[in-house]
Amino acid sequence: MASCPVSHGKSNALASLVSDNPRYDELFNMKKQSANTGVDMSKDYTDDMNALRDSAAVHKGSLRELLGVPEMPGMHGPERESYTFLSYRACEVGFRENLVFSSEGYNESAGVRTIGKTILSMVGKPHKRLRSAAQPLFKRPKVLDWWNKRWIQETVDALLDRIQDQDAVDLNSELCALLPMATVTRAIGLEGANVIEFRYQLDRATFGARSLPPEEAAASRAWIDTTLRDLIAENTRQPGDNLISGLIDAEILDEDTGDKRPLTEDEIFGYCKLAIFAGGGTTWRQLGITIDALMNHTHFWDAAVKERGLLDQAVEEGLRWRATDPVFPRLCMEDTEVEGVLVPAGARVHMCLGAANHDPAIFKNPESYDIFRDKSHQMGFGFGPHRCLGMDVARQEMIVAISGLMDRFPNMRFDPDLPKPVYRGLDHRGMSAVTVKLK
Repeated sequence: MASCPVSHGKSNALASLVSDNPRYDELFNMKKQSANTGVDMSKDYTDDMNALRDSAAVHKGSLRELLGVPEMPGMHGPERESYTFLSYRACEVGFRENLVFSSEGYNESAGVRTIGKTILSMVGKPHKRLRSAAQPLFKRPKVLDWWNKRWIQETVDALLDRIQDQDAVDLNSELCALLPMATVTRAIGLEGANVIEFRYQLDRATFGARSLPPEEAAASRAWIDTTLRDLIAENTRQPGDNLISGLIDAEILDEDTGDKRPLTEDEIFGYCKLAIFAGGGTTWRQLGITIDALMNHTHFWDAAVKERGLLDQAVEEGLRWRATDPVFPRLCMEDTEVEGVLVPAGARVHMCLGAANHDPAIFKNPESYDIFRDKSHQMGFGFGPHRCLGMDVARQEMIVAISGLMDRFPNMRFDPDLPKPVYRGLDHRGMSAVTVKLK
């Protein structure tokens, strides 16, 4: 199967971004997110999760089971006894003690397995070695001096140019969905229409494969693999200014010899696929959530228009208040007591950070969105050794996007002529829309 052509023209990439494409609705419609299968999309489950936490820090059963939501067949693998951690303390233990509550549980998900070897499902020294090889590419200095100048600011400008003369828009489709997808896909070296096509094919090859005929999912996997192999080969011959070249140059300590070695092709594959899923999906929804929070609290919006340093706090509080991914899975490796409950070895653990981030034992007035809140460690990006590798990239995308809106549309408000956007979903939460009057 031939791979997609690889183009390096910035103008082609940005022209593609601001064009109408039917792929967008398939990729970025909250009701079509496969992780929300079986979820009542007319409901916000925050109060239900809080009620579970208030009744007990740890419950037997999966979060879906406890909330009365149907389980997704094949989502987590074989049948196991399940426990859900809901208090801040319980989730903190689950995140920090990664050898006891192992990320290897991700390997039981068919969608994660198709991504290949990644840091997502590794623990201990192998995880630390592989993560450390790429971590410098995602840390704050590199984000500000490279990601921002190379992709983020340019993409924000192009997307806002498109809506500059409009009176009212849905920012979910015009900005929130497009920015992170374009940033991370262009970062691996793709441009033009391939920015959208790669994300579409990757979704069909992995988590979306459950609803496809096997031959269609296999064709998408072949498309992705061929495209990435061509990109790796091209950047090996002629290094580019992109993430793949950075990964090719990275070194890892070999656990057998103790010597440094380059990343394998499979390890580079895994990083690219994981970056696109994590960066293209979660940041899209979290950006919409943060804009919605500021539109619901316009005094904070107006304050940040005058003092842009407040945007860091606005983003952090959005991650605490409404984390887009409120539950992370783990596999319990040994009998362990957590908050007075014995969790047996072999049990699947669901860490409900959505409830932990609202724990009144940690956060004062936790149901309020307050950008002046005393700083506490919110769990929106996870916690401990598996805290999100790309969190600084995600933060910068959200800050630059919202600051760009404030520069051009300082008086932006909800569109009074349309129904107010609603916050929906369970495993993947986000806004039904982000409909605003720009001027």
